[in-house]
Amino acid sequence: MNNLLQIREKIKKSNRLYEAQLWATKNGEITPYRRSVFEERISKTQKEIKLSDSKN
Repeated sequence: MNNLLQIREKIKKSNRLYEAQLWATKNGEITPYRRSVFEERISKTQKEIKLSDSKN
């Protein structure tokens, strides 16, 4: 693989991680990005979506 492509991929990966950390906030404070926290947020959001769909 070309060095430029590898550098580009590393930059993209670090940007995705940074954005994920920003989304993993709790009461305005950035929490450490952990897979378990991410999965909990996904399941919570899915439950909220199901509840909002059932109300409509």
